[in-house]
Amino acid sequence: MTHSFSPDSLLAVRFHNARPGLELVTIIDAALPVALITADVLAQDSKNLPLLDEFVLRLVQQRVTSQRGISGMLGLPERMVDQTLAELFRSDDLRWAPPAPGTEPANLRLRLTDKGRVTAETAAAVEPVRVNQAVVYDQMLWKVAPYNRNATMRRGQAEDHGLIMLPAARSGPVEDGDITAADITALLRENGTTNREVLQVKSISQAPSRRVLPVKILVYADEERADIQLGVVVDGELSHAHELVLIGHGGAKALGITVAPPPERPVLEADLEAARVPLQEVTQHRAEQAAFQLGAQHPTPAPPATLEPQADEIRAIGVFEHPEILEQALTHARRRLLLISPWIKNAIITTSFLGKLEARLNRGVKIDIAYGYEENDTKTDPAAVRKLNNLAARYEDKFTFTRLKSTHAKVLVYDDVWVTTSFNWLSFKGDPDRTYRMEEGSLVRNRQITDVQYTRYLELIDEQRR
Repeated sequence: MTHSFSPDSLLAVRFHNARPGLELVTIIDAALPVALITADVLAQDSKNLPLLDEFVLRLVQQRVTSQRGISGMLGLPERMVDQTLAELFRSDDLRWAPPAPGTEPANLRLRLTDKGRVTAETAAAVEPVRVNQAVVYDQMLWKVAPYNRNATMRRGQAEDHGLIMLPAARSGPVEDGDITAADITALLRENGTTNREVLQVKSISQAPSRRVLPVKILVYADEERADIQLGVVVDGELSHAHELVLIGHGGAKALGITVAPPPERPVLEADLEAARVPLQEVTQHRAEQAAFQLGAQHPTPAPPATLEPQADEIRAIGVFEHPEILEQALTHARRRLLLISPWIKNAIITTSFLGKLEARLNRGVKIDIAYGYEENDTKTDPAAVRKLNNLAARYEDKFTFTRLKSTHAKVLVYDDVWVTTSFNWLSFKGDPDRTYRMEEGSLVRNRQITDVQYTRYLELIDEQRR
């Protein structure tokens, strides 16, 4: 099967070299403050002319100025031409030319109005309309923006998911003078609407609920972890404008983002360490595959050699691969799934996470989850613990959820895979202590070795149970 990379992994491949001399340490989920605005506007819409209207206007433009002459040129009954002329008079595209002195009224000639001249040249009719125009207002840049309204979410929901809140340019609601007719016209053009020009913004109304747009923050740091720079990815692209505003607000320091040296990864037994594929080689393979998935400018004729499951596999895993492995365990485990993590956060124990766990349980998978760091643990969310306890109570024969006295272990076991790492499996999102490190671990895919480790960790859970 073809490996499918997470959005963060694909962003890492695209933008890891965006800051020369710095290393991409992590990618953080963030929330851009926006307002949902409905603007009452006066606009003019252009629409394609019916074919007969266009022919009549073009003939008058070429000095065929009598009803009979137009009818003869088009080979149509005068009745049809008269109906079209009436419509064009009604839309102010045609008029009668003033009669010359001594000219009989029957010899009046047709003329284009100024509007009709534009209509003939563009072959489009223009009509004024008053409409309600929905727009999204970027409160960080304080301007209208071409964002999808359906991609926004309630601010409270974003906070529950642990998203970092980006700053607004100013407090208070968006006011009438903050949005101009030219702003909305430009926005319509950017979104592909070319047949409407806004002439005037009569008034605006703002939705009462506070909304945000999910975005990504890329955290870069130098080797000493002293120089920290942030990139902001909006709608899949780096936004220099948002980055400048963020710098003006104090950058990483203002958001409480710090970067620490990488922690020591758990060391495997000597023979496994000797066989372990190093991180640099694994990262290169993943970059090649991700670039192929992205549809690189010069893709190889066929996908590069993959790091797909093998009979035996011992290799490094980097920070961006950990969530993918957890996702794979949650969606593909067939026999067993064991997780040990010091802390548990609401941002991880979502409805989706619980649904995937329950799907595994209903397929007969045995699940063990354990957590606990200190006696008075303030870094674990009680609500997340309660959700897992409730699920465990419904599947007592298949799911054990255990509070440990204290553990530093960060372990994932599913089927024949064992991962030992410095990565916090159940708290890598939503931690208010925003200190980030380049986490590294080891993945071993081997039935015999994994069986031994699985038994070992079940015993550890039993010994450390509170």
